[in-house]
Amino acid sequence: MRIVAALLLPLFFVACDEASPTDTGELGTVDQKVSFWPPEAGRGTTFDARITSTNSVFEFVGNDLDLGGGVSVNSFTVLDGWTATANITVDPAAELGPRDAHVDTRLGKFDVSDALTIVDDSFTLAPSRGKIGEHVQIELIGQNTEWISGQTWAGFGDGVEVNAVDVLSETYMLADVTIAPDAVPGLRDVYVENGNDLTTSFDAFQVDRVGLSASFDPPEVTQGQTLTFTIKGKDTHFGRDTEIRFFQYGDEKEDIVIDSLTVLDEENMYGQLTVSNAAELGTRDVLLTTGTEGVFIEDGTTVLDGEVDLGNVGISRWFYVSRGIDNATGAIGEGVAVGVLFYLPLDPPCPPDPESSCTDGVDNDEDDFTDCYDSDCSTDPSCAGGPMPYDSNGVWRTYTTGGSADCPANETVSAGDHVWLESDCNIITLDKQVDGASGMIYYTKEDVSLDDYCFDQMYDLHTEGDPDGIPEEIVEDAQPTVPADFVLIDPLWWGNFTISRAEDITYMWALADDPSIPGALTYPDAMFGTQISGMLVEPAGASGYAGSLPWDDGIHTYTPAELTYLEAGNATFTAYSAIEGPPVGFSFSTVTTKSQSSVAISGTVILE
Repeated sequence: MRIVAALLLPLFFVACDEASPTDTGELGTVDQKVSFWPPEAGRGTTFDARITSTNSVFEFVGNDLDLGGGVSVNSFTVLDGWTATANITVDPAAELGPRDAHVDTRLGKFDVSDALTIVDDSFTLAPSRGKIGEHVQIELIGQNTEWISGQTWAGFGDGVEVNAVDVLSETYMLADVTIAPDAVPGLRDVYVENGNDLTTSFDAFQVDRVGLSASFDPPEVTQGQTLTFTIKGKDTHFGRDTEIRFFQYGDEKEDIVIDSLTVLDEENMYGQLTVSNAAELGTRDVLLTTGTEGVFIEDGTTVLDGEVDLGNVGISRWFYVSRGIDNATGAIGEGVAVGVLFYLPLDPPCPPDPESSCTDGVDNDEDDFTDCYDSDCSTDPSCAGGPMPYDSNGVWRTYTTGGSADCPANETVSAGDHVWLESDCNIITLDKQVDGASGMIYYTKEDVSLDDYCFDQMYDLHTEGDPDGIPEEIVEDAQPTVPADFVLIDPLWWGNFTISRAEDITYMWALADDPSIPGALTYPDAMFGTQISGMLVEPAGASGYAGSLPWDDGIHTYTPAELTYLEAGNATFTAYSAIEGPPVGFSFSTVTTKSQSSVAISGTVILE
């Protein structure tokens, strides 16, 4: 199709004789060059192209542009003798690959080799512009794209930082970007990397010259501190819906809590904040959002190290035996874990508002988990954390153990190079370890085995002492162990063991030292439980388990009343004995904690 530009302005055209081609179809002289931009376009897209010449060749009438089959030139507009624009549509079925552009003018014909490459995938942006200093979320809408979460990333060039990319489908994602205060205004290309595939949208995003800015005071805060802050903006629109968020190295941090906020006007506000006693050290960027407006304050404040309050130190300890039955051979693999760490409970707590009701159907703490599916409700009686009373069965959906809050890691404290777990049976020496990435201090024993786990013991915790941390002290009754070891007698839960959900399945266990004695000697001080874990029939796709808390008499049964709630397929059987110790703590601390110990064994079962 031949498109001729309309005569919009009086003809004013001066040609450079030495650069003008002849009007017989020949190309221009050696120093004459016509260029086409952009170099790439996707199938099914419409875009504006720019055609430029090193010499004045365009007149306001008598021009034509041809890019071959499947590419339509909707309009051709001459801006001056050197520049023209064209609106172009690529057919969804246009042949892929490079193609030449043929440009006809009254002064001659010009060919641009490989002017435009047709590609299968492309994308558009919304919004397609932002202000200097602004933080904005941009939609990328793909066509023929195959974007993958965790593998796809977007780039906007220098001065526009991509904080995060959220791929919601193969053709739709959100890019969270911040435009730097010194970003160069103007149009810029945006690219999307998807594995080895690189797709570019040319001149797709405009950085406006209009700028937003703000400042945050104080420039420094300290761990555990509560203080007043002020924020001053320029050309901002602060309001009652303004939110303040903190970032470090591109990751949002929830270790600084805004306690109150007062907005004085569109450019001024103040409030009170509390810095977590475990807040990560270093600079914080501050993001201010009001409606669709976002202002990013780079290096807004710095978190400094606070003093450790030994009067608020808690003790975390663990002592577990875990066994797994190999489905192919029946061999039992065994692992024993023991350790201690001394920590400061998070202040303020994180997440700050735990699920306040476990039965109202509302996600009270907004962590994406509701009622009994929130770990905050794991001990609530209405959520039935397991079957009770003894010798009863039930079916439960597995609740989550986490939410969306990015909580800081607890501050840990040194107690010397070693600590000991001491009992009448044995003494276990735990060596100091420091995690190189987080700096967390903990104590553990390498190559620990069942020989280190003395059954039916109550261990005291003995600290060596650190002049800069926890002093030497013996904490009595700090760590219990279960009364006795046990083994599974029948069935053995391996070799693709299969049971019918429509029939009873009876299982048996006994003392490991003397299998002729049924049970694990758990009651009344400890407990014994089992569960068959798999996928629930309702709701579809949810995981759950049939659980049992039997008398420790060595024999119990799951019935169709429980098993039919589980989907057919692979499942896991687990039996465990567990014991809980009393709450204990240091003499100089107000914090007391309980400790559990357990012995567990897991095998496989196929449900029909």
